Amino acid sequence: MEQTKALRATLAAVDKRLAELEKLVVSAYEDKVKGVMPEALCVQLMNRYEDERRGKLEQRTQLTAQLEATQEDEQATDEWLAVIRDYVQLEELDRPTLLRLVKRIEIGEKYEIAGETHRDIKIYYNFVGYVEL
Repeated sequence: MEQTKALRATLAAVDKRLAELEKLVVSAYEDKVKGVMPEALCVQLMNRYEDERRGKLEQRTQLTAQLEATQEDEQATDEWLAVIRDYVQLEELDRPTLLRLVKRIEIGEKYEIAGETHRDIKIYYNFVGYVEL
């Protein structure tokens, strides 16, 4: 949620700056046409504004993609929590429950540490993936 808020705030700031840049371009052009600003200075400002505008548009595209990914993650987490709430008092794990909660289970090769046999087991849950404990 906090990441979504931060992304939205940054996106709003980028949109605001893009609107300001549009106004600055129009103003610089009008000043040049009126003869208030020399053409060389106007061209320099227009190039600077255009460079910044391209950068802001690229940043906007990246922020939008990040925001969509974050929102999808939050939605998946909310769905997973809703499913888990159904099983808070679960006493026995049956096949339908397992299929609803778990996407896959990976069982690693056996290995020994200090004479004890070990095996890595990774459980990938639906909606949220692997959760390392």
